Amino acid sequence: MSEKRAYVSEADYARRMKETVLPYLNARRYDGYFAGYDGNLLHYVKYAAGGGDGGAEAAQKTAIISHGFTESAEKWRELAYYFLQEGYNVYIPEHRGHGLSYRKTADKTLTHIDRFSEYADDFEIFCDTVRAETTGEIYLYAHSMGCAIGMLFMERQPAFFKKAFLSSPMVVPNPGKVPLWLARLLMKIAVKTGKSEKRAFISSPYPGDEKFEDSARTSRARFDEYNEFKRTHEDYQNYSSTYGWVYNSLIAGKQILKKGAPERVETPVFIAAAENDTLVLRKPQIALSKRLKNCRFEVFAGAKHEIYGSEDGVAFGYFDAIFDFFAAP
Repeated sequence: MSEKRAYVSEADYARRMKETVLPYLNARRYDGYFAGYDGNLLHYVKYAAGGGDGGAEAAQKTAIISHGFTESAEKWRELAYYFLQEGYNVYIPEHRGHGLSYRKTADKTLTHIDRFSEYADDFEIFCDTVRAETTGEIYLYAHSMGCAIGMLFMERQPAFFKKAFLSSPMVVPNPGKVPLWLARLLMKIAVKTGKSEKRAFISSPYPGDEKFEDSARTSRARFDEYNEFKRTHEDYQNYSSTYGWVYNSLIAGKQILKKGAPERVETPVFIAAAENDTLVLRKPQIALSKRLKNCRFEVFAGAKHEIYGSEDGVAFGYFDAIFDFFAAP
């Protein structure tokens, strides 16, 4: 365990989350909605470091968490707790098509988008709203798809965040055994032939009870806690991707790495890569890190894609990396 901070150990994870973390969070939680770029309502969760009245004035620093593909605000309760312990207000928007936010498809297990920039359009509105109701510096923590959204936003507003921590950034998803150009072509054909909102052939239906062995985590305790929540809450059962989502995610990297775009970002960035990541490509992550003005790149040994869901030996050092980076001058 970290000598500086008290994290929740796997050995007593379920009990600590139930008896300590969740009551602490609920006492400081506020649920709200904001209008996305097209007027549709998107859900967010706010945890106020100063107390449970929904206000965020007491703390002088704020963290916005941009979640990943098929995730929700509920998946970030452990990290939100640590941010509160460090004195940050926490805001977590649920990107369209996720959680309690607006969905274009009726099937709640599907994750769909018509164009990837929709996420960034919504996120810009949300960030500007947070800026208007808080004081002090704002920090970004993002994971995977949430990093792509965060990067597109930072390329629009280069100095909005004090610092940004990008965890397993999805610059380009891993197309598997298919060459990237072919994957893009196949998905484009599917979209052009009216299958955009259909479940992609590479995706399977939500099984109702996910398997730890197939997950992107190495901690069974951390996996079990959210898997049980997801299994018993229909609104949080995002699992599959549509052809539209796959196609747009495969071409999002072109915009992120567009000539001159990363170079515009003034915000200091920490890119955390997982050693055993099979979901996103490493080379585009490295390419991004080299083009940012101020970027630290670190590979976390032994971790799978969801580094925050690692065993204690990796997770505690990872959590320290986040808070040490944000706290450094």
